[in-house]
Order: sequence, then structure tokens, then C-alpha cells
Amino acid sequence: MRLDKGMSTLAEHAEKLFIQYLRENNLKVTRERLALLGEIFSTKEHLDADDLLARMRAHKKKVSRATVYRTLDLLVQCGLVRKSRLGQEHYFYEKVQPGKRHEHLICTHCGKVIEFWDPEIDERQRQICLEHGFRPSFYSMQIRGLCSDCQKLEHESTFLEAH
Repeated sequence: MRLDKGMSTLAEHAEKLFIQYLRENNLKVTRERLALLGEIFSTKEHLDADDLLARMRAHKKKVSRATVYRTLDLLVQCGLVRKSRLGQEHYFYEKVQPGKRHEHLICTHCGKVIEFWDPEIDERQRQICLEHGFRPSFYSMQIRGLCSDCQKLEHESTFLEAH
């Protein structure tokens, strides 16, 4: 039931896993659910449910808001999508890529999200868990502050106020 001939290998693998998950849980494999999965795996962005709905409508794909929310929940449950609160009042979703962990810098002014990965931080977190006999199931690091663009704006407005 492949919908997009140009799907990446990662997206193809995710689709197979999602279909398997749906069938194992006696849920319907629908064109809308697969289209939503394809949309998420076609972007590097963090999307909220409204973003995803708008993207689907822009591609002339009919899907209800309820289907978007239900499908996002299913994708999180089966481990293909990560749900995060990134400094906003609502959740963002992003595809999970095995072996591609990353953390987030979040601008508290404009909402920009910058992804980063640091092997030293990863190793230190692993060591801390070992030292405490702790087995992590999930961890996430978020650093909040001002991005370089907002710092420039802040500096410019402070400069203008002073003169």
C-alpha cells in the first residue's frame, strides 16, 4: 500500500513498521494514516498537529483534525515519532531516526529550535546512569535562551534606546 514512489529508505522502513504495528493491534491501515506518516518522514522540521494538518491540506490530501491527533498518538506509541514540548504550550512531533540522537536549543523569544548532538554529553549521561545503577528508557536535553538572531535584535534595540 505504498503511497509515495519517492520515499526514502528510512520512510519505507517506518511505513513497514507502522503497518505491522497497526495490524498487530487490530487497527485499520488507512491511506490517511500512511499519508500522515509519509508527511512526517518527508521533513526535518518539528511539527505540531496544526502544522501537519496544514501541510496535508496544502498537498490536497483530505484528513480530519481528529485523524491527525489519533495518528500522531499511534506513531508515538509505536516508537516512530517523538513527542516533545519545546518551550511552547503545545507539543511538537519529529521522526525518530535510529542512531541519530540529538538535543535541542530553544529560543524563548522567536521559538526557533536548533538541533545539536555532542558525543561527550552522550557519554557523560551514559556514565552517570552507570554510576547510579540506573537504566534509562528515555532522556532529553533542552537548553532555552536566545538564538543569535534574537540576540542581535536585542542588541540593536538596546543600542537604539541608548542613543
